[in-house]
Amino acid sequence: MSSARLGRSVLAGGAAAVGTVTLAAAPPAAAAAPGAEAAVGARILAADPHYELLTTGMDKRFVARPEHIKMIRSSADAARALREALRAGKRVSVRSGGHCVADFTCNPEVEVILDFSEMTAVGYDPEFRAFYVGAGARLSNAYEALCKGWGVTIPGGVCHSVGAGGHVSGGGYGMLSRAHGLVVDHLYAVEVVVVDARGRVRTVVATRERDDPNRDVWWAHTGGGGNFGYGAASVVTARRPGAPLPGGSPVTSPRTLLD
Repeated sequence: MSSARLGRSVLAGGAAAVGTVTLAAAPPAAAAAPGAEAAVGARILAADPHYELLTTGMDKRFVARPEHIKMIRSSADAARALREALRAGKRVSVRSGGHCVADFTCNPEVEVILDFSEMTAVGYDPEFRAFYVGAGARLSNAYEALCKGWGVTIPGGVCHSVGAGGHVSGGGYGMLSRAHGLVVDHLYAVEVVVVDARGRVRTVVATRERDDPNRDVWWAHTGGGGNFGYGAASVVTARRPGAPLPGGSPVTSPRTLLD
């Protein structure tokens, strides 16, 4: 898989219909094009004017005082930042859109925050016939890009500022869910940075295919609320009406929503 496809989750579905997630090929702005170096985000220290904003939760009671916030712009960037933090023995938390109303990201014990809010790319991969959504993309941006670009959508939530990374891994429920299920019902693949049993940091692409050796990693992102790996992106796939869904999707092919 080329570097252009890193950092995403994938959904599977039907064009001009509710989409689903799988991997995509058009290189997002936050990821490196084939042969190019992966994008690298900034390191925000306490003296930076953005520090206070990035260390306070949506609920202002929750405040962190990390050594730094690492802005993540690619899968390679995430792996490098996580490896560095683990080697230094730092306690790490992760933020997608920053909409969490608990203190999972911002609390006094956190020493490094990995912030994925700059990974906002939305695009289409012709190889997988799927759309990808970066982990930091807000729902409103994802809906607008999918609708204007391809006339498709996903059955996600109604709050515009929720980040795709947390929303998808938490299940993804919205106004279209009674007709089309949860977003994770359409999730085909995820790309995440994980720490294996040997303590090694690895980037894993996991699909719902039953013969995929990483299928358990995909399964762990189908509604458990995250806290399993460091998801670099979410990808949504919308197929033409009647086209078969990959890997034996648990839902029927989405109905056409737009003319």
